[in-house]
Amino acid sequence: MRATAVLVLLSLSAVSRADCPRPEGVKAGSVATRGDAERLKFLSARVTDESAAATRWTGGWGGAYGLFTIVQLAVAPLFPEEERPDWYWGAFSTAVGVAFSILDPLEVLSGGPGFARRAASATPDSTCALLADGERMLREGAAHEATGRKWYVHLANVLFNAGIGVVLGLAHNRWVSGAINAAVGLAIGEATIFTSPNGLGDALVAYESGAPVVTFRVVPAAGPGVGVLLTF
Repeated sequence: MRATAVLVLLSLSAVSRADCPRPEGVKAGSVATRGDAERLKFLSARVTDESAAATRWTGGWGGAYGLFTIVQLAVAPLFPEEERPDWYWGAFSTAVGVAFSILDPLEVLSGGPGFARRAASATPDSTCALLADGERMLREGAAHEATGRKWYVHLANVLFNAGIGVVLGLAHNRWVSGAINAAVGLAIGEATIFTSPNGLGDALVAYESGAPVVTFRVVPAAGPGVGVLLTF
């Protein structure tokens, strides 16, 4: 009887120390093959970092586009009537930029800090669920970021800004200013796309295949212009 009780206790102890399930297909040496605590620490750090990056990108570009929209609407009445369409259509273009910046945000934008707080107070009973949630956020976030840089997003930017130029030309006979408006809008749109957060893809590779996380980003700066961010 005593031997049976000892065996039961040993069995329960082994279960309590058992590693949480790992994603299928992970490679030797990857973060996903390490202990639960190290996996959770990695996931927490990456979603927190990407939450900060997404906050900078959303706030930087959303604020800039919003400011451009307000300024163009404010100054339009100061110009001759035939020139006002340039400003009004420019304001429309930047208003669309506001929507592009703030709609369909990454889950980690708001969910990253909350996940980090839950991970910091993880218990043996909650660790596996937290790991599963963190892995889901990592996979879905990486896919979301990749979609935001697909070729058709760049094509949509080209077509939208070209359309603004054509409307100014056909409807208002403002071909020169229409071309300038389209070129400036295209450049700003491409800058918006290229500076969008993209760190979760590298983090997913490191988590599942073991490649080091080295991320090079061009990010909106606190003031005018952009900055360069290199993370390891």
